[in-house]
Amino acid sequence: MTAFVLAAVLFGALIHAIWNALVKSRPDKFMAAAMIATGAGVAALPLLVFSPVPPAAWPYIAASSVIHVGYFALVAFAYRQADLGAAYPLTRGSAPLFTAVLAFLLIGEALSPAAWFSVIAIALGIIVLSADAFRRGGLGGSPALAACVNAGVIVLYTLVDGLGARITGNGFVYGAWMLAGTAILLAALMLAWRPKPVVESSRAAWPFALGAGALTLTSYAIALWAMTKAPIGLVAAVRETSVLFAAILGAVLFKEPFGPTRWIALALIVGGIVALRLASA
Repeated sequence: MTAFVLAAVLFGALIHAIWNALVKSRPDKFMAAAMIATGAGVAALPLLVFSPVPPAAWPYIAASSVIHVGYFALVAFAYRQADLGAAYPLTRGSAPLFTAVLAFLLIGEALSPAAWFSVIAIALGIIVLSADAFRRGGLGGSPALAACVNAGVIVLYTLVDGLGARITGNGFVYGAWMLAGTAILLAALMLAWRPKPVVESSRAAWPFALGAGALTLTSYAIALWAMTKAPIGLVAAVRETSVLFAAILGAVLFKEPFGPTRWIALALIVGGIVALRLASA
């Protein structure tokens, strides 16, 4: 992974943590998640007009759109009852390691020993953050279960989207079409479930939805672009450093604790990134 790709993925990770913090900040988490997903689809429209995708990519776009509906719903459920710095690291924690393993088993994408060391170090740092969240009581049983299920969802859509982006040949174009599909499905479901609140909220909060949606589109498009330049498992691991940014945002914005254990997690994550960069030099 080159320095430019690494820096781009880290920037995307920061953006990802920011839009999750925006979901956490809203009183109605389900509405916020749905509006952000819909806003991402609207933000993607310019790319859709000028950038068709090859027919072979459509099954991946359709599958990922359905998977992402479940992802956004689980994100909203977890944040209703848990701290950002607790639910977020647990959700993302096991995903990078399992993604790397499945990418190796299913599509034969091998990593070097140094790259595996980096993936494991980053995953351990994320797991330490999760353990600290449990110890502090910022995460109950139901949101913890939702977060764990969502970790599996993340592994699934990461593999689907990594392959779909490679078939498309452009991560930004693939991401735009996939998020547009997700937006259509989520908007339809929300209108069927809560039509009046959806219409009323949309009138007042469309700037929020469009702005946060643009962040979502940018963050994931960067990750998909990176997956066309570097191994999927490696990109997934670096992208999940967003948990560190989420922990910092949780401490600053929501006054969630950031103690010694989280500094240990920080050291593991940063150490994994440094090892990755040294191995790629």
